Amino acid sequence: MSVATIETGKAGSWSSLSVLLTGCFLTILDLFIVNVALPDIQRELHASNAELQLIMVAYDVPFGAMLLNGARLGDLFGRRRLFLIGMATFALGSLLCALAPSPWLLIGSRVIQGVGAALMMPQVYASVRLLFDGDARRRAFAIMGAVQGVAGAASQVIGGYLIAINLGDLGWRLVFLVNLPVALYALVAGRWMIVETKEALPSKLDIRGAALGALALTLVLFPLMVGREHNWPWWAIVGPLVSLPLFAYFAWYEVQLTRRGGVPVIDISLFKRNGFTLGIITAFLFFSTISSFSLSLTLFLQVGLGRTALEAGTIFVPSTVAFFVGSLLSEAVAKKTGHWAVFLGMLIYAIGLIVSVAVGFDTGNDSFMLSLSLILNGLGQGIVIPLFLNLILSTVSNSEAGMASGACSTMQTAGAAFGITIVGIILFSVLDSVGLQPGSPLTSSEHYGYAFAVATIYNLAAVILSLVLFVRLQNTLSRQRSAPHANG
Repeated sequence: MSVATIETGKAGSWSSLSVLLTGCFLTILDLFIVNVALPDIQRELHASNAELQLIMVAYDVPFGAMLLNGARLGDLFGRRRLFLIGMATFALGSLLCALAPSPWLLIGSRVIQGVGAALMMPQVYASVRLLFDGDARRRAFAIMGAVQGVAGAASQVIGGYLIAINLGDLGWRLVFLVNLPVALYALVAGRWMIVETKEALPSKLDIRGAALGALALTLVLFPLMVGREHNWPWWAIVGPLVSLPLFAYFAWYEVQLTRRGGVPVIDISLFKRNGFTLGIITAFLFFSTISSFSLSLTLFLQVGLGRTALEAGTIFVPSTVAFFVGSLLSEAVAKKTGHWAVFLGMLIYAIGLIVSVAVGFDTGNDSFMLSLSLILNGLGQGIVIPLFLNLILSTVSNSEAGMASGACSTMQTAGAAFGITIVGIILFSVLDSVGLQPGSPLTSSEHYGYAFAVATIYNLAAVILSLVLFVRLQNTLSRQRSAPHANG
């Protein structure tokens, strides 16, 4: 299968990237920016705590569940076309969120946002993989990683600032309206500046496979994201268990469809390659640490230390700057050390987590050490993420880039949900075990610091395991590279 690349006007690789990055920025921004607006949303819309949680997961679940389908649609109908459709859907969802008069209309609008994001994001990864080669590809992934890091780390600062200025007395609605001018730019510029790429495949949708995959992923993601808040009811246990035979049937059906000459949502043979499978498992573990660390640190800062949302968001600024610097340095580091630059970044991140654990056990009163830990965390992530995504996608052919991008994005999202669940269980279990004394800020900070430190041990263990798996991945890829020479 060959990739058909269609030039449009003066479109080229770098012009494409300048528009595709808006999808990266908005998708990651809206994973987090709503968090700082939740108290105002609850007050104005009279939302319950359960409804607040649904406002968050109504974006996350369809985003994670639809990524594979978004990737395959891009393969079949063109990645530029799907990117623009996804951006338009995301913009519509953002506008409806800003206009929502009730919690349930806001929840429904967040679902629309999540679907739009799932249509956009795989097109970004696949397009960068296809439009760039060699050093240019590393540079493009580095820039993309920098944008993602800035969006994720700065989201709480941006959200806190928008709510603080309260332009036009719009309050929390500004965190959704801010998406519209960016989306408008992408829709206008994208038509002319993004190079269209798609596979030379029959444009026939695998409806059954798409539905099975999305349903199985939803049965895993939704319970992981909301189960703890509801004290793990029966459906939070049954959902993931039911997903297992569904995943098995999905895999069997996709294999049979491929044998019949059809076009599956994902070619299961992709997972028979040790390099790709090891890569996405490592990505699952690594990405399980990022959002979960942000969650536990935010709770520690705001509840344990009594910081405001804007103050807590500002503390993440050093991490944002370090991530940006690490992303931009990643190409130069990779030139000197090859793929071992990823190992170096993971090691720096692990050292940052060790410092974070020490800060937590010391009740977080050492602001210098806390800033140091966040700088190391951001720097390590900034080096790893763009290089690692490039490494994983380099293990597949051009014709498999779309499917591989969808699989990588899905594993990132599933890893984030898993990490948040595990860290949440640890954090709140520790708090329940030590007991808090209301009205005693010192005790509260001590207990939250201790709980934060214990929960961060999971993050540290997951990164160490990622390091071990990455070494195995490197050895596997080295054997694969040397095999043709040995045979010759």
